[in-house]
Amino acid sequence: MTSRRTTDSLSGTCAFRLMPNDPLVDGPSSATLTPVGAQGFTLHYAWVHPADGEEQGVLLVGGTDDAGRVEGALFDTWHQQPGLMTLHGTRDGDRVELAGTYMEEWGWTVAVESAHEAVTMTMCNVVPESALSMAPPDGPPMSAGPYDVMVASWRRDPAS
Repeated sequence: MTSRRTTDSLSGTCAFRLMPNDPLVDGPSSATLTPVGAQGFTLHYAWVHPADGEEQGVLLVGGTDDAGRVEGALFDTWHQQPGLMTLHGTRDGDRVELAGTYMEEWGWTVAVESAHEAVTMTMCNVVPESALSMAPPDGPPMSAGPYDVMVASWRRDPAS
């Protein structure tokens, strides 16, 4: 993840949905991307939940180790609290892909990409196969695997 400045101020939108069959609902969003050392960064973001209002989060990403792996931590006032979720993944240029687990089998993925004047973040919930048996029989069909929960797109503020 590269940044041309010490801290980039970002503004844009963040789309959210709870369940895979729900539509993504856009809301305003802002973020700051701050480099930490040669490869690490923090991404502080604010977004608007359609029912609960303003929420905040922070993603801390370290540098790539000798094996090409990267570690991160996530805290989000709506998705991940009260503790941090530890994430592990890979970096390919300006794209970082991280994954973690919660509630034993459930998963969470976070992908962040910084390209030119834009920064994007996609957060996916990963439904385990075992959860399908708990779905209501009269509910919409669900499948195991990841689905987009949050899709954020921000542009760098040229004045920052």
